[in-house]
Amino acid sequence: MIRVFVVDDEKLVRRGILGLIDWEKYGMEVVGDSGSGEETLEFLRKREVDLLFSDLEMPGLSGIPFLQEARLIRPEIQIVVLTMHQEFELIQQALRIGILDYITKAQIEEENIDALMDGIKIRYLETMRHTQLGERNVLYNEVYIWETENKKRCEEAVKALERNRFPFEFLSETRLLFSGECNVIRLKSIIEDFGPEDSSLLEIKQVKGIPYDQLADTLKAAMADKLFEDRRPGCFTYAYLYPSLLQVHSGSSRKEILDLCLKMEFMLNGECYEEGMGKICHAALSPEERTAVFYHFSLYWSDFSGKDFTRYFEEVSGFRWWYQWREWFDETRSLVLKRIGESNAEISTMEAMHKAMNYIREHMDREITLEELLHLTGMSKSHFSKNFKKITGKTFVTYLNDMRIESAKKYLAETKQPIYWIANQVGYTDEHYFRRIFRERTGKNPKQYRENN
Repeated sequence: MIRVFVVDDEKLVRRGILGLIDWEKYGMEVVGDSGSGEETLEFLRKREVDLLFSDLEMPGLSGIPFLQEARLIRPEIQIVVLTMHQEFELIQQALRIGILDYITKAQIEEENIDALMDGIKIRYLETMRHTQLGERNVLYNEVYIWETENKKRCEEAVKALERNRFPFEFLSETRLLFSGECNVIRLKSIIEDFGPEDSSLLEIKQVKGIPYDQLADTLKAAMADKLFEDRRPGCFTYAYLYPSLLQVHSGSSRKEILDLCLKMEFMLNGECYEEGMGKICHAALSPEERTAVFYHFSLYWSDFSGKDFTRYFEEVSGFRWWYQWREWFDETRSLVLKRIGESNAEISTMEAMHKAMNYIREHMDREITLEELLHLTGMSKSHFSKNFKKITGKTFVTYLNDMRIESAKKYLAETKQPIYWIANQVGYTDEHYFRRIFRERTGKNPKQYRENN
């Protein structure tokens, strides 16, 4: 438990703070309180205190001199300053001596106490992590790391360990450290009860003599990519040799991956596909970049896969690991291959038609001429028209109008934009013509469609 002391010369304010906060909920225990700086210092000389909540303006010893004296007695004590007003000059002085946080007394209200105390606890634990690790070296050949999904889950993991009286240290805001002599079987049991789906237990070997700070930095640089690639369903324990984590390989860039997965050869040739999957897996992409790049892949192949690319973000929102993305890629490719196989067209013709279909989607908000597509594909009018209908089942004009109407339906169902705006967005400058085409293809006018959807 984090040992807390509260000092404020206004007794009612002090009692209000002590009574309002559920200290145990935040892993804290109030070990004392006082109305003066002198009494507080006397207490600090006799008892251990981890976290001091202190008013800055009190009779007698107060303000910056009081905080400095408290730090002399207890160098590792963390301080949260309480103020009536945001007196910036005084607060800046307090920040310079290394306080944890400052809050105005008006902030201590029931409706925002959780956010306030959660923030203080997180900053306290993070500060103590640096203090605990210091310049120490690892004493064992291996250590164990419990990696959690985020800060909040790490806090919950800490509570689970404290309930089980299982010793640990903080390695980072999402990683908890255990010695090589810990009871691993019991630790696994705690994690299984906690929720293994968003936890990873890492055994890092060959670390004896490594500074803890260096271990923390290495894991921060390498572990996200390692776990992304290695994670498998139903397994949360993974072992690594420390030297292997130091070998950072630069992966393909965002542009390289995008260029690769939009090629017809990537989809049609099994060897190219497997080689490409390896490059995509090891690409130098953040989770956000990965989601963005793969969206372009989904959009580009949607005409052949038949998948609704507008549902892409909903479809992949829970993806965290490579095996999830790999299954998604395999499914998309399977749908594309089925469609391509049914067309019996040559690969060069298929690529040209695919290029034309994507061009239509990207430019359907303006007038598109057949001449543009002939220039894009390098085909004659008769050759293009024959192959376009063979692969899409539609003429160019029908395909363009159908795509525009499908986009208009989504705008009508998912936005409150006026009809004339939607007509312009999908390439119809004449609203009346848009309404007529829409009714011909859907059996309803735009207003009726919106009301029904």
